[in-house]
Amino acid sequence: MKKILISSLLLMFAFSGLTMARTVYDSTGRNIVHDGTLRGQKREAAQKLEQQRKMKAAAAAKLDYEAALKSLEEPKPKTNFYQDRIQTNKEEK
Repeated sequence: MKKILISSLLLMFAFSGLTMARTVYDSTGRNIVHDGTLRGQKREAAQKLEQQRKMKAAAAAKLDYEAALKSLEEPKPKTNFYQDRIQTNKEEK
């Protein structure tokens, strides 16, 4: 009877250790590095799909982004608000 109890306890601890090892956390213990469970695999697949969608959207928007960046790089002359205001008032009169 003792042998059965000891073997069952050892098997229980072994299986619980294997179950816990399927989820790996970082050094702080807060963030999951790898999750080998079914739920973790589904979550990882969903995150991967979302990341691919974001990359496609970024690639599509890259052309407009580059054009906007080039327009910002061109040196623009500095204007004086008060001088511009005086010149527009003289032109109106």
